[in-house]
Amino acid sequence: MAKDLMQMLAADIVLGDGGMFLEANWRGYDVPEIIGTNPQALQQIHRDFHNAGSQVLQALTWFTSSAELEARYGWQDRVEEINRTAIEAAKAASGGSAPVGGCLVSTKTGSRAGAEIFDPPNPASRARAQAEWEEQIAILIQSGADFLIPETFFRLDEVRVCLESCKKTNLPTMVLMGIGSEKTTEDGATAAECARVLAAEGADIVGTVCIGDPEQMLPTALDMRAEVDIPIACQPKGFPQRPDTEEVGYAASRFMESVPPGGMADFARKARAEGLNYIGGCCATGPAHIRAMAQALASKG
Repeated sequence: MAKDLMQMLAADIVLGDGGMFLEANWRGYDVPEIIGTNPQALQQIHRDFHNAGSQVLQALTWFTSSAELEARYGWQDRVEEINRTAIEAAKAASGGSAPVGGCLVSTKTGSRAGAEIFDPPNPASRARAQAEWEEQIAILIQSGADFLIPETFFRLDEVRVCLESCKKTNLPTMVLMGIGSEKTTEDGATAAECARVLAAEGADIVGTVCIGDPEQMLPTALDMRAEVDIPIACQPKGFPQRPDTEEVGYAASRFMESVPPGGMADFARKARAEGLNYIGGCCATGPAHIRAMAQALASKG
């Protein structure tokens, strides 16, 4: 039986997993297509992270809402199967011992044409976005998700709507904002403001994810740490956020200068010393990085 995430956080810093999305790409799979066509390959990626030291696994339920699946593959009728399979793959990878988070993403982040829903000037878009998230949330819960993760949201107004849907359930919710060195969301909220607002509206954990390497991300997470008393998470990616990243594309970013495993180990030590509660990695952080982080945390040095 999976451990309780909130109890784990109360006891010690928790190490999550790495960049599932890009790791799948680098192994030759599209996301979320891998869930429907190669679930054993997906399970192996989760297993590699777990064996490296991940105490928590995040299901690869990126772009698996009804609108996204239809826009990408014409898979609207497979929404339940795809989300269930993703949760089951993550659970099987640890033999059911690691808590599994069900991820929910912005209806704007990377969305294919026809799948974009949330439009700030249009009040009706709020209800459409909520319906999309709540359909997916219900499936994630039925499939055995242990907590929910609205992640890589670039707007505070949008993630507040998603959080409202998450809080209709009894599962813990970890909200991860896409805020890095630029320090504000697209709608002008600072990291500290995001932490304050989201904690007040029921988030159990708040943090940052993906938009930068550890050096770019840690200060933003510390702004959140100074603002609220709830657990703070930080999941940087394994290469700096630079203009040329977007030019070459994420799949090609493996050939760019990246953070070595030792750099992620240093991040783990600093994060623990600064009072962060949940750490992991995002794009370009693989099992080797997680292993180095696990060893750093185990050393207590």
